Amino acid sequence: MSSCCVSWKGDGVVTTETADAVQGTVHSGFEPLRAEFVRNFTHRDELGAALAVAVDGDLVADLWGGVADAYDERPWERNTLQLIFSGSKGLVATALLVLVERAGLDLDRPVSVWWPEFGAAGKDRITLRQVVTFTAGLPALHEAVSQADVEDPEAMAAVLAAQPPEDDPRAYPLMYGPFTPGWIVAEIIRRVDGRDLARFFHDEVAAPHGLDVHFGVRPGDLGRVARTEYGAGFLDQFTGYFTSSDPLTQRVWQNPMPFPPDAAIWSDPRRLTALVPAVNAVGTARDLARLYSLLAADATRDEGEPAAILGRELLRDATREHARHTDAIIGVPMVYGGGGYRLRTRARPGADGASFGHDGGGGSANQAWPRVRAGVSYVPNRLIALGPDDRRAGSVVTAAAACFGGGSATPGIEFRRA
Repeated sequence: MSSCCVSWKGDGVVTTETADAVQGTVHSGFEPLRAEFVRNFTHRDELGAALAVAVDGDLVADLWGGVADAYDERPWERNTLQLIFSGSKGLVATALLVLVERAGLDLDRPVSVWWPEFGAAGKDRITLRQVVTFTAGLPALHEAVSQADVEDPEAMAAVLAAQPPEDDPRAYPLMYGPFTPGWIVAEIIRRVDGRDLARFFHDEVAAPHGLDVHFGVRPGDLGRVARTEYGAGFLDQFTGYFTSSDPLTQRVWQNPMPFPPDAAIWSDPRRLTALVPAVNAVGTARDLARLYSLLAADATRDEGEPAAILGRELLRDATREHARHTDAIIGVPMVYGGGGYRLRTRARPGADGASFGHDGGGGSANQAWPRVRAGVSYVPNRLIALGPDDRRAGSVVTAAAACFGGGSATPGIEFRRA
């Protein structure tokens, strides 16, 4: 393993100061990934972050650097945990699919089969697959709730069970919602299995594979969590949504209100230790990458070969395109597989061309690349506006794909193509 460091000043001159702030190792053939990671700090306004790439569960790149907490100048360390916001939805999907496989659930059956109260107000035919692919017409709560309310998943599930689906045609065929699918899936898991989502994920996914990934932070781990900050322009991009008088926009993006103008809420112990399924999972990039590499390998295993987490056929169904639409409010193209994973908007050649997983607000990326049985994770603690202002995750993902080449074997790594 290489452990050398490289870094750059704005004029392209190699320095040692920034290099000392980036730690970790890269496998031979992945050295360019370290250089691109450093550029995030020197050219792209990064504060603290971690980056990892794993193949078949084994790390080929494991890097971290910068500041985990600017208030007390705490450096990012090897075991620093980071909140991944909507990256949590990929973990929700994984937990649900484990339950599907273990308990024999059918994604195309109505939610009310397992949760009778959910069938109220015209929702009796809404299926579990519609929920996780954002095609159920349930992008938001109709009842006004507070930031404290969203920390009670059973109460939020009860609110959803009582309300009707949207009657605004813009909510169809697909509309993204920040919170709602997480509460529905968590309630299904609780009713079918008896454990809450956090315990189920820990027992069935994280613990068996030694993954430092959690729904909600255990109290003893609060000191390991990076402090989340808003970067320049992050809140500005949402101003129109947060001040809109349009009723549908208000339901989706102004409930709960207010949206936290101060990033401190995301680092508050009460919020971090709560279970808010769709938005507050935490983990290390190392273990998120390992998780997705195991899923990528499962998707390409030979018939009859034991799965690490999920069977091949179930995963193939879960990652087959089910819904494609440009969200009517935020104007972002959305493509979801049948099991709730977000897919690439356009498939393409190369290692990452058929990725699945889920990105997270402010800059995180967590993906499985089945063509090379790899998982990639980038987790930052500074949230930056989406689009051309934030090239951090995109740059390191592109660099990782280049290290794999056009799907050809990387030196020292064996893998099978899908």
